[in-house]
Amino acid sequence: MTRSLVRQPLLATSIALALAGCSIAHAGTVDVKYVQDGQYTDAGRGRDLEQVEWSLTQHLQQLGAKSLPARQTLSIEVLDIDLAGELRPWHRVWPDARVMRGSTDWPRIKLHYTLREGEQVLSTGEEQVADMAYLTGGRSWGLHEGQSLYHEKRMLSEWFARRFTGRP
Repeated sequence: MTRSLVRQPLLATSIALALAGCSIAHAGTVDVKYVQDGQYTDAGRGRDLEQVEWSLTQHLQQLGAKSLPARQTLSIEVLDIDLAGELRPWHRVWPDARVMRGSTDWPRIKLHYTLREGEQVLSTGEEQVADMAYLTGGRSWGLHEGQSLYHEKRMLSEWFARRFTGRP
C-alpha cells in the first residue's frame, strides 16, 4: 500500500515534468505594435479600440508561444484593421452590432512582420491578411464562434500557420 502511494506522486511529477518540457520547446515571443494611432479602416468605431488591440495581441502572442521555437522573436506592426461585417450603429439595443453578409465585408488586417532568431532576420514582409470566405466555416483553430473577434482570430491563426510553421 505504501508503494502505490509513493509511485503515484512520482508518476504525477514525471508527467508534469514531461509536459513542462513540451511547453518549453515552443515558447517563441511575439511583439505587436499598432502604428496607425487609432486611424484604422474599421476598428475603434463602435468597439473599444483598446479592447480590439488587446484581444488581437493576446491571440498572436499565444500563437507564437505555441508554435515558434523559444529562440525566435516575431515583431508585428499592425498598419490597418478592417473587422468582419459592417457596423450598424443605428441599432439601439446593440450600438456596436456588426452585420455580416459575406460580400465585401470580410476581415482584413494589413501588417508588417519580421521574424528573427537572435540578431539574424529569418523573414520579413508586409501583407494584407484577408479571409474573403470568412462565413463558410472551416477550421476553428480552437476558437469558439461566439468568441470576440472570432473571424479575425481564425484568419490570423491560418496566416500564422502558413507563414511561420509551414502548415496549410
